[in-house]
Amino acid sequence: MIVHELIGTETLFAGQLKEGYYVIREKYNKLDVQPQDVDSFQQIDCGTEDIITVVFDPGNDYSLICLDTYTFQSKFPSLSELQQTLKTKHEDLFQ
Repeated sequence: MIVHELIGTETLFAGQLKEGYYVIREKYNKLDVQPQDVDSFQQIDCGTEDIITVVFDPGNDYSLICLDTYTFQSKFPSLSELQQTLKTKHEDLFQ
């Protein structure tokens, strides 16, 4: 069983893609947990993973709307690269 352990939220809003649209970046450590017997288990480190969540803030108190979530296991994209990815998936957002 793979377990994702939150290492830290780098910044609450790592950047603004467009007015009201923000990026939340979180880093997780991935662990593979295997039961060995009744009283023990083995934990194998599977590296880290960056999770990017794109949210929309309509301006109301505590009302963020999740637009999409992306997982990156290698190089973390820049804000402009992420914006290009979103433009292809959500054209209406950037018109």
